[in-house]
Amino acid sequence: MITFAKDDNTRETLRLNVLAVACLGVIASVMLWAGVLPFPKTVTWFTGVSAASYTLYFIFFDRICRTCYRTAGILLSQLGVLIITVSIYFTGGVVSPLVFLYMAMLVSESIYGLENNYTVPVSASGYLVVVGAQYWGWLPNPAPWAAGAYSSPVFVCVVVMLVVAYLVLTKNMSEKIVNGLRARLELEAIERTAMMKKFSELDSTAQIGALAHRIAHDLRAPLASISGYIQLELLKPRDTATKQVFTDLNDIVDGMTESLSCITRFGKVSQAHEEELDLVEFFRQLLAIAAFSPQALGVKFVKDCPEKTALRVLASRSDLQQAFFNIVKNAVEAMADNASGKRLEVALKRDGKEAEITISDNGPGIPPAALKDLFRKSITTKKDGTGVGLIITRDLLTRNNGSLEFHNRKEGGLRVVTRLPLVG
Repeated sequence: MITFAKDDNTRETLRLNVLAVACLGVIASVMLWAGVLPFPKTVTWFTGVSAASYTLYFIFFDRICRTCYRTAGILLSQLGVLIITVSIYFTGGVVSPLVFLYMAMLVSESIYGLENNYTVPVSASGYLVVVGAQYWGWLPNPAPWAAGAYSSPVFVCVVVMLVVAYLVLTKNMSEKIVNGLRARLELEAIERTAMMKKFSELDSTAQIGALAHRIAHDLRAPLASISGYIQLELLKPRDTATKQVFTDLNDIVDGMTESLSCITRFGKVSQAHEEELDLVEFFRQLLAIAAFSPQALGVKFVKDCPEKTALRVLASRSDLQQAFFNIVKNAVEAMADNASGKRLEVALKRDGKEAEITISDNGPGIPPAALKDLFRKSITTKKDGTGVGLIITRDLLTRNNGSLEFHNRKEGGLRVVTRLPLVG
């Protein structure tokens, strides 16, 4: 069966199928002409025309697929139906075993995606004409073994109804099955591509490491020079107001130096094994580097971290880096269109034997309908998003005995709540 192929692999398979059918037509014509097959030589004309048609289709395959693939496919299908009908006539009509070739043709059309509504009615009509003509004696019956079957009207009616019913069922079922399989394969290909893309985006260890070393290289030397100059100025006798200015400036430089240390430590490559982590320090480092992101321009980071409270967990540092960096990144991107100010809040607290981490933003949130199916399918609210990142983030946290929840805030925005088991 000849139809249009949508991709290179299918097109090549179809092209080989055309060549195989053409060769079979040539072989059948030779055998019929030599009298090897129990058919009259007049049938050779049908098989010869079929072989010639498929040969031309093979020769001009690319041009036909670009211009008139559907028309050519339908015409060749009907030629195939004609040959099958002639074969059924010579092999017993109502008891011919070649009826299955009708079904094979319909399945083949579905596999190659040919939109053809003619094959079923043409096949049914041809079959009914052959059986009816032989039953009423309008055409001679070349197969003597079929005489007994034609002597029973009930048998003939039952077989005819079954054949026609199976033609319709084969058409519908094969289309549904093949289209379903094709849709699943396309979805899997899309999700696989999206997964690889998102894994590349989520490879924060490499990304953060490169960014951290670049920041450290660019800022460490100037900060050391500035700090040294301020220390020298503070040693000189100054009035109170001037000395306070240098003291404040020194505090700012110290704060920048501490942020640089946090960034360097956060970007340090670590092995994917469990270690004891201080969540307060972990998030100080996380927010320090998140603030350097170009998308974070104008975002106010608010931390509610109990400095004196011990919140230690046993987890993979690289897993938590990827998971929480993605959550913060998504929150920052969600607030990109905010005109009234961007605010990201990170709150840490002890909840029994677990650490509860809440990351909130004042972006648009997630539509309630999508929120219900967040982890059942790849859902995203971004224009160029894939919807796979949140699933990966959840899996990274789950791998470290953590949990992940999403809630829309009443005042607007999204609240992401994660929990991790505490040590001790």
